[in-house]
Amino acid sequence: MASSIPNKLSTLVALLYLVFMFIMTHLPKQNVPRTLAWANDKLLHTLAFLVLGFVLSFAMQHRARHYGWYAYAIPTFVFGCLYAWLDELTQPWTGRCFDLQDLAFDGLGLVMGMLLFEGVRRLLARVLRIEELQ
Repeated sequence: MASSIPNKLSTLVALLYLVFMFIMTHLPKQNVPRTLAWANDKLLHTLAFLVLGFVLSFAMQHRARHYGWYAYAIPTFVFGCLYAWLDELTQPWTGRCFDLQDLAFDGLGLVMGMLLFEGVRRLLARVLRIEELQ
């Protein structure tokens, strides 16, 4: 598989996931799907940012593969935290509220997703036949 295809695909997946997250976190409370309304808010934040940490790590790892894990982990963490902050700051515009605890759980999920990616990176390289993940 050509290296530019997984690179572009991973970037596209990360961007689409960011758009999806933004839409879901900015729905007015009355428009939140019932299947999510019963779930623990902090668990949802953790899971959403776990996925974000994973897909961002995958996308950014392609750009920093020659410099070691920190070359993608640091930008992934910084971008993820900035996104979480922006997300919380803009939620009051839709009748939701800014919550520092949400930010903490966002950060926890982000780190968990990054660690998960690092844990399965070599397996993904073999399964998907992407040399850059080695």
